[in-house]
Amino acid sequence: MILRAVLTFLKIFLLLIVAFMAWMQVPELVYDFGSRTPLEINDPSQLTGSKIGGATFASVAGTPDFTNAFVYRRYGLDHHYFTVEPYGVRLVVRTYDEIDEDWRHLTRFLGRMRPFDQQPFSRYIAAIYLDRFGVSIPPDAYFLALDDVPGPSGWQIGGLILSGTIWLVLFWLFFLRKRNLRPRRA
Repeated sequence: MILRAVLTFLKIFLLLIVAFMAWMQVPELVYDFGSRTPLEINDPSQLTGSKIGGATFASVAGTPDFTNAFVYRRYGLDHHYFTVEPYGVRLVVRTYDEIDEDWRHLTRFLGRMRPFDQQPFSRYIAAIYLDRFGVSIPPDAYFLALDDVPGPSGWQIGGLILSGTIWLVLFWLFFLRKRNLRPRRA
């Protein structure tokens, strides 16, 4: 009886893990199937939580400020971080591109904007700003992933289909499949 309860718990736990894998892909797909018309942000007063609650495709007007710029290397990728004036540290921008002198002439930044604390590695990035520059990221700050334009990826859709299929197969195997009830031969 205890063995059956433990096995049932393990089955449910495995189903929850697979469901969580599928659920984690949903916000990405919502953004990628969302509007391809960017939200125009032209001054700091437009950075309000009422307009930008989750990931939003945005076009931000401003000039780059490289006084607090740095490179964060993670998993073999160089993430270049900088801020945009007149927003200061209320808008932290990330790009994978190498920053050169031509970047100083940019006046518009296009990409995925979301609250700063919702971005990957936000605690590390905030700690770097505090340690290197003595600057605290405010709680109402935003993050802009430069050049992250909405568009579905076959990998995302395939991952969602695969995890959904695995969940259905496991559910069938664990709870719906009829066991062979033939008596055993002695």
